[in-house]
Amino acid sequence: MKRKIKIILSLLLLFGSLGLTAQSNNPTIMQKLINKTLVLSWDNENDNYAYKQQYTSTQITKSVITNFGTTSVVADFYLSNQIETTFSYSKIGNATDGKYIISFIPEMDGESIFNVDEIIEITDTYLETKSLKSGSTFKFNIQ
Repeated sequence: MKRKIKIILSLLLLFGSLGLTAQSNNPTIMQKLINKTLVLSWDNENDNYAYKQQYTSTQITKSVITNFGTTSVVADFYLSNQIETTFSYSKIGNATDGKYIISFIPEMDGESIFNVDEIIEITDTYLETKSLKSGSTFKFNIQ
């Protein structure tokens, strides 16, 4: 009887560890974002500019590329599972998953910019977000 219990416990531990291993192979939202270039998909192909974002674990570099050059701005950010109303520097880099991208640019043309974007869909090659400020939806191809 003790042997059967040991075998059953061993099997439960084995299946439990397999389940944990399978879960750890699923990339987090942060892993899907960092060290990749996200290119905004435009509805109008005649536009002569591109918009790109690049994420680290703590910052987003947002760039507009035109025939005249590139203009970039860096925003601090973190992921959250709830809508935030203020930016909390203590949360930067702490979460690897979340439904919202909370970003803050402390100084851009004389003003600070706080933004909350809801993640609608994210895969290894695609990101769709919705700005809670403007209500606009943005679709990015991830490279």
